[in-house]
Amino acid sequence: RVTNKQFTWPYSFSLPVDKNGPWYTLNTVGVGATLNIDLWGADRARVAAAIGEKNARQAETAGIELDLASSVAQLYFAMQATFQKIELLNQLEAIASLSVQAHEHRTARGVEDSVDVANAQDELLAAQQQVITAQGTITQYRETLRALIGADAHSMPEIHPVALPALQETLPDSLSFELLALLGYVSASMSQVDAAKAAFYPHFDIKAFWGYNALSVGDLFKSSFQQINILPGLYLPLFDGGRLNATLKSTRTASNILIKQYNQAVLDAVRDVAISSSQLNDLNQQAALQQQKVTAAMVTTRSASAHHQRGLVSYYAAQEARRPAIAQQLLLLDIQAQRLSTDITLIKALGGDYRGPALSENAPLR
Repeated sequence: RVTNKQFTWPYSFSLPVDKNGPWYTLNTVGVGATLNIDLWGADRARVAAAIGEKNARQAETAGIELDLASSVAQLYFAMQATFQKIELLNQLEAIASLSVQAHEHRTARGVEDSVDVANAQDELLAAQQQVITAQGTITQYRETLRALIGADAHSMPEIHPVALPALQETLPDSLSFELLALLGYVSASMSQVDAAKAAFYPHFDIKAFWGYNALSVGDLFKSSFQQINILPGLYLPLFDGGRLNATLKSTRTASNILIKQYNQAVLDAVRDVAISSSQLNDLNQQAALQQQKVTAAMVTTRSASAHHQRGLVSYYAAQEARRPAIAQQLLLLDIQAQRLSTDITLIKALGGDYRGPALSENAPLR
């Protein structure tokens, strides 16, 4: 509808006219564009904040993957240590069974009384109980690992006993993924503060339109009906002071909270690394001392075996001499399992990058 109060008033007297002016159909087609003049860097700050949040989420995802990988590694190597423990316990069970047979023969010949047989049976039952407990632990580890990797009863891979890997000689130099995530959020929050500050300044933009404008569709694409508009704009935040101040205050508060969380995360990471490093160093020393005990016990075992081969002692005595060595090996295995678990914890605290010893080309994957 064309009003008769503007510069288009001649059109109000063409075609049927009423006191409100006639109606026309205006056909318009064209291309419009807007250019925001980012003088104060508000848009750049928003882009930087978005990129920082994206990087932080990627780091969080990597951190979750690291937690999952470390948990899987802990369970897997705990299973391997338990496999070795069962093997040593089976040896103790075999020795205890031989001891029961030996005492039963002596009791039958009247050399010993039934008390010695009962004591030997008690040792055998204790060894069998330890084996059953260790086998139950294997089952618990396997089911926990199955749930952790999301495998069902049919897709769960079979886990075979393998040797425990050697510890890394050097520590990785990568940052913790948690720290990277927090750093990304801190960077994003500081960019958001810059954007909130820039909102106080005037905003400039330019809108433009180029196209065709005609009352008749047949005339729409004629050159004489071309239209070009250029509209510069100036926006002043005259009445938004309260809102802008509140936004800036809340943005600064959120940024300060993230900075404090990041500082605390750095302190926690340093503490975790220090504790894990100290524990690993203590376990290394304990392992070295325990290895010496195992070596000393093996000397006794080999001596008893040599005496048996020469007919100086009985087979039963040679097998009984193995008990101290197996007991020391069990203690060494516990320390080695603790060392490996602590090493994984330390690697996790440093951001991952755990690598075991390289497999040979022909080595099977288990």
